[in-house]
Amino acid sequence: MDHLLAIRTFQRIVETRSFTRAAAHLDMPRSTVSKLLRELETHLGVKLLQRTTRTVTLTPEGAEYYRKVCDIVAVLDDTEESMREMGSAARGRLRIDLHSSMACFVLLPVLGTFRQRYPHIQLALGVGDRPVNLIEEGVDCVIRAGELADSSLIAKTLYRDKLITCASPSYIAQFGMPLNQDDLEKNHRIVGYFSASTGEVWPLRFRKKGKDAQVVRFDIAANDSAAQVGMLVNGLGVGQTFASVAARFLESGELVPVLESITKATIPISIIYPPNKQLNARVRVFIGWITERFSQYK
Repeated sequence: MDHLLAIRTFQRIVETRSFTRAAAHLDMPRSTVSKLLRELETHLGVKLLQRTTRTVTLTPEGAEYYRKVCDIVAVLDDTEESMREMGSAARGRLRIDLHSSMACFVLLPVLGTFRQRYPHIQLALGVGDRPVNLIEEGVDCVIRAGELADSSLIAKTLYRDKLITCASPSYIAQFGMPLNQDDLEKNHRIVGYFSASTGEVWPLRFRKKGKDAQVVRFDIAANDSAAQVGMLVNGLGVGQTFASVAARFLESGELVPVLESITKATIPISIIYPPNKQLNARVRVFIGWITERFSQYK
C-alpha cells in the first residue's frame, strides 16, 4: 500500500463526501479509491467511514484520524510546494468564483495587471451569484460579500464596502428624488435583489436616528447582481448596490446617489478558501495582488 496516497485518498473522500467525486479529483478509477480506503482501514485496524448507497460519513475514529492527518499533510504539502517554487515562477490553473457585479465592474477592469505580472497562471473565473462548494467543484478561492456563515472555511477580509442607494438621472427626472424612506416606500419604484439559491430578498438597508431600518418590498428584482445594476442604470427604479460596483456609473453620471444621509451600511468583502486546501503559489500571489488592488476601497 502507498501509505501517503491512501491518506490523500481518504482526505478527498471526506472532503467531497463521495467515492465517485474523489476518484474524479484524483484522476483514478473508483475501484482504486475503494481499494486504497480498505487497505488503510486494514492497516489501522479501525473503520474510518460508514458507507451507504447514498452517503459517506465519518466514524468517530475516522473524524479523529482526519483531523490529525490534515495537519500532517498540510505541513508536507507546504514543504514540497516551497521546494518546487524555489526555482520556478507561479504557474498553472487558478479557479476563482465571485459575484457577477463584482466580476464585471470591479475585478475585470483591473485584471489585466494581474495577467501582466503573472503570465503563466491560467485563470478560470466562475461568475455568478450561486453559492459554490469549493472542494467538490475544485475552486481555489471565492470572493464574497457578507459575513462568513460556514466556520469551516477561512476568510480574509479585503475591505468593507459601503452600500449606495442610487437611481438613474432619467428615473429621477420622471419620478423625482426620494425625500426619505417613507417617500421611497410609498411613491417610488424599487429595484431589488433576491438570492439565486434561496429566493430570499435582500432588503434595502438604512440608518435613521441611530436605529437600523429596512425596505423589503420591490417592484422588479433580479437574482443576478450585475443584472440588478443594469436595471438601475436603465431607469427601472431606485435600489442599492456596493460603492465599488457603482463607482464607474456614478463617475459617468449614469447613476446618481439618493438618500445619502440615511444610507450607512457597510458589508465585508472577503476572499475565502478551505482550511485544508494548500495555498500554493498561484493562490498566494492572487491573494496578495487582490489585497493590494482593493486597498483603494478601504
